[in-house]
Amino acid sequence: MKSKIMLTSLVVMGLAYPGLGRAETFPSDGYMQENKTYESAATYKNIGAYDGTVSATAEYDDVLYQVLAGTYLPAGSEGETQACPAGSCCPGITDATYNESANQGISQCPSGYPNSELGAGSNTQCYTACTLTVADIEHATAVSGNDYYGSGVDTCVATACENGYHVTDGVQLIERDPLIDVDVATAGNDYAYVSADGSNTRGKEDYSLTENNTWASVFDYGTVYGRASCQSAVHSEGMGYVLSVINDLVGGTMAAEDLRSGLEPIVGAARADAMVAAYEVYLASAKAEADQEALFKAVYQLFGIADGANYSTTDSGQYCYCQMTDYAADGGEKSSVAAAPWVFDSGNGSASDCASNCAYLCAGRLLSDDVGGRVFRGAVFGSLGASSAGTCDANEISITWTDADPADVSANNAGMCTFGGDIRTPVKATTKPGKTFKGWKFGKAE
Repeated sequence: MKSKIMLTSLVVMGLAYPGLGRAETFPSDGYMQENKTYESAATYKNIGAYDGTVSATAEYDDVLYQVLAGTYLPAGSEGETQACPAGSCCPGITDATYNESANQGISQCPSGYPNSELGAGSNTQCYTACTLTVADIEHATAVSGNDYYGSGVDTCVATACENGYHVTDGVQLIERDPLIDVDVATAGNDYAYVSADGSNTRGKEDYSLTENNTWASVFDYGTVYGRASCQSAVHSEGMGYVLSVINDLVGGTMAAEDLRSGLEPIVGAARADAMVAAYEVYLASAKAEADQEALFKAVYQLFGIADGANYSTTDSGQYCYCQMTDYAADGGEKSSVAAAPWVFDSGNGSASDCASNCAYLCAGRLLSDDVGGRVFRGAVFGSLGASSAGTCDANEISITWTDADPADVSANNAGMCTFGGDIRTPVKATTKPGKTFKGWKFGKAE
């Protein structure tokens, strides 16, 4: 009878204390978890006392939050970020912790550059209005556009000019410091990427891709890292034309003047001249490999590079752009690449398609061994850029010469002059009986 009573008591105790029956060994690190029973653990070694009162202090680890560039972590937020507001810049934080009272990862734009667009990820995206001094456009009397802080590329253009000059859509060819020494001709062999929302990935842990819309492309000589951006408008008019003639250019079957006539209506005389010059060097070298790489760079310089664009990985649109950010030579450490261009990759069906695919397309396109892939590598790795800019060009003035044969005018190219430039006169004036030629004189207003 006595043993039956004892058994009943144990059952009752088991119902009264849920931890009983789940006894565990006291943890070696001393951290006791919730709702546990540690069997025979109340020893001096574990609690530090033989009698009296002891304290068990609750300890916590910080949760680490990843804050992408272009976003910040509001005060009191447990990982829910917001877009960087206009007038601020948000470079991103790798390991942010909870802060109840202070916003994290957000700064005001530098003094003198108070403006920025929503989602600015760097202080180089902060700007102020261009001035004549900053723009430094020869013969301009008024300008518009933005003057960006630090290494941000200004977008200043002329809107009015001195007398004798006119505003034109010129082209500013930008020579940057050379980028990394990479082999345009060699295709890659592996890649990794993270989509814009982080849902689509490949190999991100292998290449330490911690941010959305980033990618890595692996070559025998090293790994190129970069980021992707989806834009609402395509940067380059005429991309389709260029892609349609690349094979003709590489084969050397297109005449230089045919190339010029096709390019000039699309990109203007300055870009057409630069492209034709690169093509002529390529032809003159019997299509040498090195000059073919230069040709690829020139093609994309003129058509695919969005110079001065302050794109963000959080932008939305259907057109995919790619930018190199870092490079690690085989066996070496990763180092940043400054002032790399944004390069147009392709159009997608929708903004959501671009968000899912852009980083993948950037990484994969660099690996391609076809002509298009080599052109793309030439652009991403290249150091040249081109941007449209309103400039002040001298007016062209037609000259009518009296008493001069048209052939004599044409022989000396005397039919026009450029304001501020040379004046060429006809080879000779008409001979008149009883007269000595004194010279031509412009009938200008006094």
